[in-house]
Amino acid sequence: MKISEKNICQSCGMPMKNMTDFATDSDGSINTEYCHYCFEDGEFTDRGISLEEKMARNIQIAEKLGMSKATASKLARNTLPKLRRWRKSNKAKQEKK
Repeated sequence: MKISEKNICQSCGMPMKNMTDFATDSDGSINTEYCHYCFEDGEFTDRGISLEEKMARNIQIAEKLGMSKATASKLARNTLPKLRRWRKSNKAKQEKK
């Protein structure tokens, strides 16, 4: 499998550059859609989390890594809703309005 710079986790947006960054499916195979922090053995590690909760978590992590809260918030709000995991929930919310 070729690792591309375009490989980002479709749950949290983390860039995945090394094989160890990727998740695993239930059969032990590599899952290239998600990182190992978000998805393990075929399941999300944070099942039941909402998009808003995921954004808040990402902002906290980014701040711990030295990013300003304003920058982290902007990045999370501009990135996460566009990722595969969250697109369906966003679409459902818009249809309810």
